[in-house]
Amino acid sequence: MPVIEPWTNANVLRWARERLNLTPQDVEQEAKKLVRRHYAPFSAEDLAAWEAGRTEPELAQLETLAEIYACPVGYFFLESQPVERLPVSFRGLAKPRQQLQSLTQRTLRRFMELAQWTVETLRQTGQPWQVGIRPAQVSPQTAGADRLAAEYRQRFGWRAEQRRQFAGKPREAFRWWRHAIESQGIFCFEMPLDPKETRGAALWLEGYPFILVNHRDIEAAAGRIFTLLHEFAHLISAEEGMICDFHGAGDDRNPEPFANRFAARMLLTPEELQERLQALGQARYQTDWSNSLLDKLRSPFFASRDVVTILLQDLRLAPAGLYERKRQQWESRKLWGRGKRPPVNEQKLQEVGYSLANVLAQSASQPSFSWVDASSVLGMKIEKTEAFLKWAQQRA
Repeated sequence: MPVIEPWTNANVLRWARERLNLTPQDVEQEAKKLVRRHYAPFSAEDLAAWEAGRTEPELAQLETLAEIYACPVGYFFLESQPVERLPVSFRGLAKPRQQLQSLTQRTLRRFMELAQWTVETLRQTGQPWQVGIRPAQVSPQTAGADRLAAEYRQRFGWRAEQRRQFAGKPREAFRWWRHAIESQGIFCFEMPLDPKETRGAALWLEGYPFILVNHRDIEAAAGRIFTLLHEFAHLISAEEGMICDFHGAGDDRNPEPFANRFAARMLLTPEELQERLQALGQARYQTDWSNSLLDKLRSPFFASRDVVTILLQDLRLAPAGLYERKRQQWESRKLWGRGKRPPVNEQKLQEVGYSLANVLAQSASQPSFSWVDASSVLGMKIEKTEAFLKWAQQRA
């Protein structure tokens, strides 16, 4: 009986799964979710057999694995596992990268993929793209977050009138802020992350700025606005590369306090908070501030609990470690939720943002533009990609 040579590498199949901290049962469940997108399902037992070299997966099943593992199908045919380097600053990370949850790792890889493809598209099509900020234009150690926030509030046009306009409309407020950030030539993506590990990321790639905001944020739109501005602070204070806001940093050079303070001051001034405290009869030091009281304080300002708690510490009305303790409490309770899902085109525009959609639409007429690549990056069929870009242009 002839010996059939295996066409996939069992060791690479196992490595691809383990690098995302997935069990075979986890992969089976992920594969079931992809059935509605016409991917081929399989069982945990099937996967175990492939990784042991007892049987071989079909190409359709390899495509499912590639989607789950966020890697090319070609990985599975290599003689040895590839050397991957995720260019992330793991500042403050209390555990090594291989222990990050699969959701965090897959989203960070998706973030990098979109950024790299965006830069390559701009280069190939020769499309001009103006960026209004530059890497490390301020230093977290010397820049005054208060002064800087005042300057950018004026530049973006965020005033009391805007707050009144968005009263009771948190999603519209987030879209306003996202447009304001994107007006600086920044590409903003919105994808799910595990907030127990990180709520956002900022990236400079070959002179182009990118921001990733968690779509599962613990305080919905108000929390995402804080994250958006927090990551913007990283962009104007960081060098080339990526920074993720992992927990636990104790380094004196840690830029997190600067980014937190900048974001808080962008949304609320100490004077405004003090006036609100006086109105509520709460202008005094407290060792703890209840969530309900924080909500009362923030309600007129369209700010998150993060913003109010950070300012209370700065005003010396709360102990120095209160924000970190409260943040851990909020995340452990999993206060985020999906809510009503928007239409497919809205979801995709929410994910990739107006900036990338505009680049794609402008590049579509170029001879070097690849509809196959665009559909692959967007995760849509070619005909749907073309229709999406036309729709997105009308929304701009």
